[in-house]
Amino acid sequence: MFKKMSVLVLLAALSACAPKQRSTGDEAQPPAKYLAAGDPVREEILKELTQYYDHMSARDWPAYASHFWPGATITTVWQAAGEPAPKVLITAIQDFIAQTPLGPNSQPVFEERMVDADVRVNGNLSQVWANYKARFGGLGKIDEWTGIDAFTLMKQEGHWKISGLTFAANEE
Repeated sequence: MFKKMSVLVLLAALSACAPKQRSTGDEAQPPAKYLAAGDPVREEILKELTQYYDHMSARDWPAYASHFWPGATITTVWQAAGEPAPKVLITAIQDFIAQTPLGPNSQPVFEERMVDADVRVNGNLSQVWANYKARFGGLGKIDEWTGIDAFTLMKQEGHWKISGLTFAANEE
């Protein structure tokens, strides 16, 4: 009897902490909506991402890291030297920053800038597909390319931060 009562108390406590549902179960959740230029929420998110690109291009890694929630990841497809095929590479933000001497900090020129973006929001969740232009290199050879950064952001305590970033260069 005591064991059964303990389980019931635990279930009651867990259900009290669970997020409240907005629907009765048969109704569809409202879809996330694309935000048009001038929408204040869109502008707030784009300001955060513009600062993200500024800090990355300035190689200000502590400021760059501040745009991510703890445990956030960066994902891409990558083929390391000597590997027979590309692989999906998922890197925790702190590991990405630790590896910058081999990547962004390895050349005198490193810059990435957002060109435009589609912003979709539902409450405190946002997904942004940002087109970017990048420059990387030095000593007379600078590579330039474009690509897509697909951000997932969460707003908590008044701040939008990145929980995940997946990126790919455009095929040209």
